[in-house]
Amino acid sequence: MKRAIFLIFWGYFLAGATAFAQTTPEKGLVENVVREFQQHNYKQVIQLYREFAAGQPERYLPVVVKVLYSQSLADTGDIDAAIDSLKSVLEDLPPEVDSLQLQYDLANLLFLQKRFEEARVVYRRLTLRAAQTSEILSKAKERLTSMKDLGTGGRKKAFASLEMIDLETALDAGAVPDGAGGFLQGVIDQHPQSPQAAEARRLQARLKETRTQKARALLEEARRLFDQEKKYPEVRDLLEQIQRSYADVSEMPSVEALSKAVQAKLGKKN
Repeated sequence: MKRAIFLIFWGYFLAGATAFAQTTPEKGLVENVVREFQQHNYKQVIQLYREFAAGQPERYLPVVVKVLYSQSLADTGDIDAAIDSLKSVLEDLPPEVDSLQLQYDLANLLFLQKRFEEARVVYRRLTLRAAQTSEILSKAKERLTSMKDLGTGGRKKAFASLEMIDLETALDAGAVPDGAGGFLQGVIDQHPQSPQAAEARRLQARLKETRTQKARALLEEARRLFDQEKKYPEVRDLLEQIQRSYADVSEMPSVEALSKAVQAKLGKKN
């Protein structure tokens, strides 16, 4: 799902903030969930949501919390649970809130799980929204075409083309599938001058950008923990995660510099 989507629902929550003139459990939950989500602490978002829902079932769960909970489920790999949660959000969404982006996110998650019939229904619903952006409509039509080929048993598109559609859907959802880089390079090496190779190069650029964003977010959190909270072991763990998972990104010199500073701090403690 789009990372900026929560801003829409954060604004919606603030617009109704008069209902929370005093500090309330709901307001505290929203602030905590938004903070953890912005720091990419998705498991913490899930824990906050579930503890609140279980401990205070009579309280209202704000829409922004439900949306970020759904996003966090997807980001931690629990796609089916994310789908169920997002469906619940859409059912409860106030009529004044435009659900276009959430419907598109739901369709993408269904597509990722190969739940083509359900995805087809949502994508078709999107194509009827003629007033919406051409980018979303064209992507929905592209997915419908690919699923039509799969559903009829046809093979009008090469396997690699279908895999690249699947990969772009994952990137749209903010995910980086394992082996994506090697797959794209294999497409390029096999037919360097083909339209598929050109598409693979475009996706390589998107993949690199997404990986860099994820590494940068982890690095920013490491810097915060280093400068503000002095939690050096946690900083070390985050930096090791970056080095292990994103060793090819441009942030590595900064990671190495901070690693040396952490080692110096931990050495003094010992």
